[in-house]
Amino acid sequence: MWLEMLITNAEVYQVGLYDLRIDGSIIVEMGRLQPLHGEPVVDAAGGALLPGLTDHHIHFLSYAASLSSIDCSPSKVANGIQLAELLRQTPGDTWLRGFGYHESVAGDIDRHWIDQCCDHRPVRIQHRTGRLWIYNSAAIEQLKLAMEQQNSNHPLTTSSLESGRFYDADQSLGDLLGRHLPPVAEASRRLAAFGITAFSDMTPSNDQETFSLFKRLRQQNNLLQHVQLARNKPFTQTNPTDSVMPGPVKIHLHESRLPALQDLVDRITLSHEHGVAVAIHAVTEIEMLFSITALEDAGTIQGDRIEHASVTPDYLLEKIKALDLTVVTQPQFIFGKGDTYRQDVAADSLPHLYRCAAFVNSGIALAGSSDAPFGCPDPWSSMRAAVTRRTSSGHVLTGDEVLSPEQALALYLGGLHSPGKFRQLEVGATADLCLLDRPGLLARRTLHSDHVKLVFNQGTPVYQKQDCISLQYQKAQPTL
Repeated sequence: MWLEMLITNAEVYQVGLYDLRIDGSIIVEMGRLQPLHGEPVVDAAGGALLPGLTDHHIHFLSYAASLSSIDCSPSKVANGIQLAELLRQTPGDTWLRGFGYHESVAGDIDRHWIDQCCDHRPVRIQHRTGRLWIYNSAAIEQLKLAMEQQNSNHPLTTSSLESGRFYDADQSLGDLLGRHLPPVAEASRRLAAFGITAFSDMTPSNDQETFSLFKRLRQQNNLLQHVQLARNKPFTQTNPTDSVMPGPVKIHLHESRLPALQDLVDRITLSHEHGVAVAIHAVTEIEMLFSITALEDAGTIQGDRIEHASVTPDYLLEKIKALDLTVVTQPQFIFGKGDTYRQDVAADSLPHLYRCAAFVNSGIALAGSSDAPFGCPDPWSSMRAAVTRRTSSGHVLTGDEVLSPEQALALYLGGLHSPGKFRQLEVGATADLCLLDRPGLLARRTLHSDHVKLVFNQGTPVYQKQDCISLQYQKAQPTL
């Protein structure tokens, strides 16, 4: 890490063409600056200099695990034949993990379906919702063996063991089979290459052990981003740092088994009494209405947010605005899953699906995210989807919800504690920076991660595009 660095000829976002000096982790000067003796200098060559991007909703460990898994999503395997071939051709005889599965590929597959394709190794495939795992027989035998060895009373139903389909059983499955650290360093490097310098991990099971793990990862330089961790309850986190900090309490609703309304109100109230905001997972219209009704009864505090807001009719917009809630959405789903939505989502709900312009025009704070690994981790892909509203086949879905390129970029420029609120690059700000290889007027035409040239986290370069830049130690002329 350099104590000082000078970035010259940068098009500072929404400011103008400036030089910028970093001292430690802070921006200390902006203007027309001369290099100090022995100071590293980066010539931005007129490229846009942005605040580092923030992914406001990701499941980081699951995303890391997906890097050593096979992609079973409709975008990769169009039908059951292709999925079966993928399972057969993937080499190895140890555990095989798949992710992203949807019924449009081969229907409601079970252990017997997977056995026909791959019965020589344990296989588990995760549904794209993240709620369902499908195990083959070899994997179930591993589960049964673990249950015998641990004399376990884990709540895995007989029907699940027979079918190999396990809903909302991550905790039990992990307890039985153990948890292994996925390639987190590679996952963090990939996020850095997109310009991401911070993310909110919104996994609902995050607990004290999760905080300890993420702090160790950061201390070991396996994490290049600032991290905010949602909590499973409003516990007090000991020794939070600037790089790993506690976030809201995550409340995961499912329309098929909603709690009693008063139970949800009580849970929100308990969190607020501890000074902790809530982040409520709400996908369907019923889940949205249920969440908003509970928040109206409990009251809101700064930082309360709705995750996804996948279907939001007009009548809910005023309620969200009145409660001063932030909405964290995933525009990339329009591209990645839009063609499936066109088939599966009711026609009267399609105009209200993953809205963007309606929130912005209503004055509701709106932030962007990936929901990776259930969505694409590239924020620039999400920005393009917000601007075009095109599905992967080219259909436009709710075209009146388009954002301008600047509005789409702003979804990712908020802070961890202030999603939806633009961070300004100014003297005194933390040097979390994303430098592009071209000016903003050119970058807005394509909104592509290939344009990311250099990324700083707290003044330290964490990504440099190959052969695009070299750090030259410039020597200033000695003063006579």
